[in-house]
Formats: sequence, C-alpha cells, structure tokens
Amino acid sequence: MINSAEFAAFTARQLVRNAYKAVLCTNMHPGKDAQGWPLGSLVTIASAWDGSPILMLSNLAQHTQNITQDSRSSLIVDGTEGFLNPQEGPRVGIVGRIRSIKDKRFRRRFLSRHPRARLYASFGDFQCYKMEIEKYHYVGGFAQALWIGKKKAVLPRRDWVNIAEAEEDILEHMNSAHPDALRLYGTKLLGKRGKHWNMIALDPEGFDLRCGNSVHRVNFISLVKNPDDCRKALIQIVAKARKM
Repeated sequence: MINSAEFAAFTARQLVRNAYKAVLCTNMHPGKDAQGWPLGSLVTIASAWDGSPILMLSNLAQHTQNITQDSRSSLIVDGTEGFLNPQEGPRVGIVGRIRSIKDKRFRRRFLSRHPRARLYASFGDFQCYKMEIEKYHYVGGFAQALWIGKKKAVLPRRDWVNIAEAEEDILEHMNSAHPDALRLYGTKLLGKRGKHWNMIALDPEGFDLRCGNSVHRVNFISLVKNPDDCRKALIQIVAKARKM
C-alpha cells in the first residue's frame, strides 16, 4: 500500500508534467447515436504551474463537442513505458472538468512542449483548454492504488502565482545569459548528450529543458515559490552538476 498521499500526489503530478500524450474520456452528448456512452480519444498535453493538464483541442473534434455539452471528463496518463509488465508501472486517472482558457501563457506552455502544434494552433477552430482537477486515481503498481483529493492533487495558488508571473523573464534570462549552465544541467545532471539546450518551462517543482526534439525534466529539491527562491535553486543545481 502507499503510505503517503503527499508522495503519491507528487508522483502523479510528475507523470503529468513529463507526459506528451494522454487518453481523454468524454461523455457523448445528446443527439448522437452513442449518447451517454464514454468516448476515449488520444490527445497531447502539457501542464500548468499547479500541475493541471493543458490541452489544445479543435472545436470540430467529437471530444470537444462533448466537453461543450458536459465538461466532466477524465484523462489517463501512462507512465509504464519500459516495464515488462505494464501493470507494475505507475499511471494516473485524472477526474475533472475541462474548460477553455484565454490566458496566452497557457498557449505558450503548450506550444513550448509541442512546437509542431504551431502548424495548426492559429487555425480558428483550435483553442487552449485546462482541466480543473477534482481528484486523482493514482496507481503505482500492484496493490498501490489511491484516490487523491483536489487539495493534494494540485499546488495551491500561493505556491505558483509568483513563479507564473516571472516565468517568461526567467526563461529569457537563462536561455540568453546562461547557456553553459543549461548544458551542464542536461549533460552532467541528466546524463544526456547534446550541445544546445533551452529552458522551455518552469514551475514550483522544477523545469523542462529541450535539446533538439527531446524534452527532459529537472526537479527542484524543494518547492520554489518566487523568483529569488528560483535563482538560489538554479545556482544550487548547477553547482551540483559541476561536481559530477
């Protein structure tokens, strides 16, 4: 059994933060032959600062039409890649309501993770959506299932609001002034190859680095809630990387 709901919630959020895709389940809306039946769709996702999933959906898609009628939805995020038996690996079912969101920062976060989506993101039928999480159903493997309520599933606003406001400035500064530090994060800390690294997203629990077509995650040792905390954490991590 899982002993710590906080640890399970953190692990579930990391599955979301590391995910490229998920299965979206919506309820078929009235007027369709399959009215009331659940529909599963493959979607690409990113994450907001609090850990909530971000999606970019076409209004023409059946799942988006379903959400318009009934916003109750679920997402399945699969972290079992590499396990010989997928039942032994982690995954999370996320229950919540999906709503469109106009804040352009969510669009930027999504496109930084999925740059190929720029090909269609400007089409009139595409919009950004955010899932307002009600609860997680986290499964860490055999006999490791736990329901996690909203208060633990997502970070409270006080933990992420200052980082969200400063994110773009921090990204610009790190990418323009500290390319050597980014390369150390990628090659020494993560053990990956590549010369050109960019920081593409930041949240209170860590940051995402892109090298070519690959995105890699670096977690902070503890939550960073403001730009000063972030600066100290980044210095601490690069010092660790230099010693490796």
